[in-house]
Amino acid sequence: MENPIRKYSILKLWRGSLQYVEDEVAVELPVTIHVNGKLLTVLYATPRELKELAVGHLMTEGFVKDLDEVVDIRVEDSNVYVTVLNIVEERSILRNIKATKIVKTACGQSSETPSSEAYNWKVDSNVKWSPTEVFKVVRKLNSNATIYRRTGGVHAAMIVDCRGAEFLCEDVGRHNAVDKVVGAYVLGRTVDFSSTFLACSGRLSSEIVLKAARIGIPVIASISAPTSLGISLADSFGITLIGFVRGTGFNVYTHPERLT
Repeated sequence: MENPIRKYSILKLWRGSLQYVEDEVAVELPVTIHVNGKLLTVLYATPRELKELAVGHLMTEGFVKDLDEVVDIRVEDSNVYVTVLNIVEERSILRNIKATKIVKTACGQSSETPSSEAYNWKVDSNVKWSPTEVFKVVRKLNSNATIYRRTGGVHAAMIVDCRGAEFLCEDVGRHNAVDKVVGAYVLGRTVDFSSTFLACSGRLSSEIVLKAARIGIPVIASISAPTSLGISLADSFGITLIGFVRGTGFNVYTHPERLT
């Protein structure tokens, strides 16, 4: 798999002087996801953890509900080939694929706009997290995001649960980072997200909240801001939404009852 960082010789202005230096830059490449022989989507992503990216994307976009529905995953260069059970095609839009969806890093990846049915989703979880734990997780997100610390050009996402599991992934796309860490959690442990906490580096938009709602993540926090639709959906879905986790403070926008 390709190195996620490339080095370039650049001209840098620093303290009034120009000099040539070596700079590290995050790699962005088109990654194709094929499902049962059909090209589902092209994601512009960092070329690592592609199996996790594919599994997470299929789950957070509502294509598969359980890892048991995935028969096989094969990665060749920047192409991921997934075989799923026929039941997945029967109940999802996979059977009606007519055009490849190309998703660039700055765009949302949600396969649908929120429908009236979506507003009936509810994340059922009695999990509790303390403010101290919120700060601890976000600090780990910042300190352990090695590609970001070297390049400044990626987003990071981290999932922890009450049993002590921790997974962190990075990508040039904030949606990809979430998909990757969801895939890592599923491949490494379970599809039960009722005791999890998702920390992100990017803004908490409607697409991120929708992804979390589809798989039942009860708490999302970010060092960045939410959007108005992100707040509205989190409130409707029963998700605790926390933004601006910085220093010794943060903002709780929805469902504060999950904070001790």
